[in-house]
Amino acid sequence: MMLSVSELHKVYDGRGRRVEAIGEISFSVDEGSFVCVVGPSGCGKTTLLRCIAGLLAPTSGEVTVAGARVTGPPAGLAIVFQDYGRSLFPWLRVADNVDLPLRAAGTPRAQRRGLVDEALEAVGLADAHQAYPWQLSGGMQQRVAIARAIAYQPSVLLMDEPFAAVDAQTRADLEDLIRSVWQRLGVTLLFVTHDIDEAVYLGQRVIMLSASPTRVAEDLVIDLPDDRDQLSTRGDARFTELRGRVYAQIQKAKLEGKTR
Repeated sequence: MMLSVSELHKVYDGRGRRVEAIGEISFSVDEGSFVCVVGPSGCGKTTLLRCIAGLLAPTSGEVTVAGARVTGPPAGLAIVFQDYGRSLFPWLRVADNVDLPLRAAGTPRAQRRGLVDEALEAVGLADAHQAYPWQLSGGMQQRVAIARAIAYQPSVLLMDEPFAAVDAQTRADLEDLIRSVWQRLGVTLLFVTHDIDEAVYLGQRVIMLSASPTRVAEDLVIDLPDDRDQLSTRGDARFTELRGRVYAQIQKAKLEGKTR
């Protein structure tokens, strides 16, 4: 087991107001697997991811990565956020943006150069080393953010709605890209999205969250073939069946949230 979330509970207290963002969540992710997390808007998906990444302390419960309890950003974990524009430094060239966490980690220069080259090649940007982020399209900028994460050679990669800000065609390309990168590197991947179709298309499992205070409503195995493509996979009757099941659970969570 690479990642474990055990009885995680998060409460925000401030100015006389108490908000229970996460009720209690437990799940685990095996090494090398691809798990998606979906839930209704405002259910605490990003709060959950920040707790897992060590960026936010839970009120109770614990997260472990490779058996070690998370008390701050753990070594061997990388995260890609939705807002790629803010995560890249516009005054640094693409290669320097990708190189930044490697420099911070003290990786030798010669090794860094090789890791940057490999990462940019993996995301289809082998010829973009000297470009600045602002010279690239939104989809290409997000590829740079992904390259920076995988150059770090993480054992666990967290992604927080990383394709939400790009157009539909670019989104489809990035979905196929991230599955290719995952299969190539064998990284353990936890992918948070609000898009039901995306979750079913990408993941080996889909964890469905309830409305806030958040709990795991269902943990569904996605028994689609490992080789997937945008046309045949999404046209498969099993894909439609699984999508319907996830959709029904999310609608149920929304309804329950309104009655609380």
